[in-house]
Amino acid sequence: MDASHSAPPAGPPRFTAVAWVLLDWAASAFSTVLITLVITYVERIVFADRPWGLEPGVVWPWTLAVAMLASAAVAPGLSAWADRRQRHKTALLGSVGAGAGALLVLAAAPAEARLVVLGAVVVANVGFDMAAIFTGSLLAAISSGPLADRLSAYGFAAGYAGGAVALVVATTIVAARDQLGLSAAGGLQVAFAVPSLWWLLFSLPAAAARFGGSHADAHAATAAGELVAFARSLARSEQDGGRHLAALLGGSVLVLGAVQTAIAQFSSVALEEFDLEPEALVRLVLLVQAVALPGALAVGWLSERIGRRTTLAICLAGWAAVLALAWLVKTVPQLYGLAVLLALVLGGVQSVIRATVAEAAPEGRAGVTFGLLQVGSKLTGALAGLAFGGLYLASGHPRAGLLALLAQILVGWWAVSQSPARR
Repeated sequence: MDASHSAPPAGPPRFTAVAWVLLDWAASAFSTVLITLVITYVERIVFADRPWGLEPGVVWPWTLAVAMLASAAVAPGLSAWADRRQRHKTALLGSVGAGAGALLVLAAAPAEARLVVLGAVVVANVGFDMAAIFTGSLLAAISSGPLADRLSAYGFAAGYAGGAVALVVATTIVAARDQLGLSAAGGLQVAFAVPSLWWLLFSLPAAAARFGGSHADAHAATAAGELVAFARSLARSEQDGGRHLAALLGGSVLVLGAVQTAIAQFSSVALEEFDLEPEALVRLVLLVQAVALPGALAVGWLSERIGRRTTLAICLAGWAAVLALAWLVKTVPQLYGLAVLLALVLGGVQSVIRATVAEAAPEGRAGVTFGLLQVGSKLTGALAGLAFGGLYLASGHPRAGLLALLAQILVGWWAVSQSPARR
């Protein structure tokens, strides 16, 4: 996985680099609100009386599983189209618009319209996932080598800061709902407008930035043909680059699927097991954001100095420890201690994988590469979410699903370790 650092790559214009980092700052407003206020709204208000005969803690992971499957269905065609037309920025902005628009629907729909609520959650997640694809493909267009590690780490660090600030603004609205004459549900719904507008506003600089682009030697006439050509390039065992990328993507999708599911379910377990109030859950997430920011920068620094393979192994060992120790947590202070450990490796594994895939992506096919990464991670994440909810349903224990996540992390770690190092 370690790239050669023999020649420092030329950096992008400063405005372009800042605009790219702001994409993470903008999008993280959605992810922080999703795992605090949105999950609270769905579990404590929309499905509090179990209208479908299911525990809210089962409805939530299964909803996220549906969102992951939807992302997996949309990503291939959209990413292949972006590569063929060199319209990565257009695809990015369209994804942001779809995700932010779905949040506004969530803010406007009544709590009784349960299918609309869940549909808005699904569409917002799909928009977020598609935006992540093209944020990654644009990184491939503006950086390589150590610069890719640095920018990816800066992006994740900015994301933790931006997500925390947006969450504080949103929760302030919720806390002031009585003064505003709003019900508990109404306060949450108004708060959902914050990440929507935040996401749109701070994505605007990317619309004005020049990311450049690269072209493959030849593109297929259709999106399907583009995908087939890319798959054939991975299957050519005589090409070292193809073997490297296939092994890297195979392991990465398992790791990212488990990590993304674990992040989403951490809040659910906190609500179910420790009966945290929404305010306490928000404080917990803000603690994670505060620790994760320097953690992401430290991981970027390590990746530049000791190599991506070693750094990734450290992050994955941390994730395995978090999932294993989650079984031993009995008190709220212990939960906060576990949250700190989680924060230290939270974005590190994602940052290293994003930088590695950006550099490994074939010339002109970064969109398809990140699209395949997203498809695979969403499929494996959907399976993890279904397993998490299924184990909970079968055992009645909210933590039972952690077994599935730990197993997937370990298998993914093994698979990534099988990828040959870059020469």
